[in-house]
Amino acid sequence: MNLTLEAISLFMISVLGIYLMQKIQYDYKLVTIFKNYPLPTTVKNGGIIDIDKLYIFVQNFKYSVNAKGSASVAVEGNVIKVLSGPGEIEIVFEAWGYLDRYRIQRVIKVVE
Repeated sequence: MNLTLEAISLFMISVLGIYLMQKIQYDYKLVTIFKNYPLPTTVKNGGIIDIDKLYIFVQNFKYSVNAKGSASVAVEGNVIKVLSGPGEIEIVFEAWGYLDRYRIQRVIKVVE
């Protein structure tokens, strides 16, 4: 009887471990997609930043755009247009994984 109980408990623990590993792996892939998505490091005045292709990899996420310095931006749909000025553009991606909510911050410099 003890052998059956041990086998059942070992099976349940291994199933729980496999389940958690799959959830952790999904969250890790989610974070690496946001960190490795190709965004330019510098943008000139009048340049655009397209985030539309990111929806191919991740469907449910939000992003916010903040301009620092004298840079000004306009967000139209999934396209960020740089209007003027030197400074920085901060893009913050937010997405829910299976285990937590993740915020990834990317900074793009604006040059004249």
